[in-house]
Amino acid sequence: MTPLQEFLSEHRIPFQEGGSHKHVRYGWTGVQCPWCRTSSWHLGIRNGDGSCTCWRCGKHRLGDVLMRITGLSWGDVKEVVEKSTRGSLSPSRIVSRPSKVIMPRGVGPLSKAHLKYIRSRGFDPDYLTTTWGVQGIDLAVQLSWRLFIPIIQQNTVVSWTTRTIGKSDAIRYISASPVEESISHKEVLYGADYATHSIVVVEGPTDVWRIGPGAGATFGLNVSYAQLIEIGSYPVRAICFDNSPEAQNRALYLANQLKTMPGETHVIRIESGDDPGSMDEEEVLELRGRFLDN
Repeated sequence: MTPLQEFLSEHRIPFQEGGSHKHVRYGWTGVQCPWCRTSSWHLGIRNGDGSCTCWRCGKHRLGDVLMRITGLSWGDVKEVVEKSTRGSLSPSRIVSRPSKVIMPRGVGPLSKAHLKYIRSRGFDPDYLTTTWGVQGIDLAVQLSWRLFIPIIQQNTVVSWTTRTIGKSDAIRYISASPVEESISHKEVLYGADYATHSIVVVEGPTDVWRIGPGAGATFGLNVSYAQLIEIGSYPVRAICFDNSPEAQNRALYLANQLKTMPGETHVIRIESGDDPGSMDEEEVLELRGRFLDN
């Protein structure tokens, strides 16, 4: 057992280990939320870093959770909080890496050119800036005329990528190099902070924007081991890659890998476009109703 689980057992607090209940993902410990007071295990505590999220009422601090469910003081829970937040067991935190993200030059507010591109793709600029933190990069820098897309994990920017707004640029995405990111962008799922019980797995950030909170992007068709483990930690996962033969084959391969892990895996083929980023509103709502909004 983890130090946290030993503490809960010692104080006779019921909990569920990851994978033992449909509401508790692998790598997490589930307890009954002291704020919602439901009979299920809606409050999850991530093993290794102690982050706490309730499906119903959102994020909480580990110390607040433990004090509330045990009735103890901060002095009584401080030691287990420190033990439970001292690094993570996930593969993305085992490797040596820089402690601070190095941002590219020229990042700033969206210009008219950026706004025009965003609207041409059918997105609301306010939605992209407020929900996803998207900014622009202008002239006179190496990554000029691109959208700047921060990659956020647990409310912290750990890396970034950029997306060209020009038709002549053959390289659509350019991401941070290893010396510029605190966690490799290939070891996280873009947008996963918003996912709870289920996740829709897509290739890129624009696909996440189209589907909305609950989607997570792998930054391409090649899924890393760390990303595979993260996807497998969700009880319900739907793989929604584009309609090309290569992408569909990759989706089936990923689904076969996930079959070894508890939970449901679905492969989705898009009907209203070539990729999730071009799906129409009706199909997005249908997808969300089936996997995310229930």
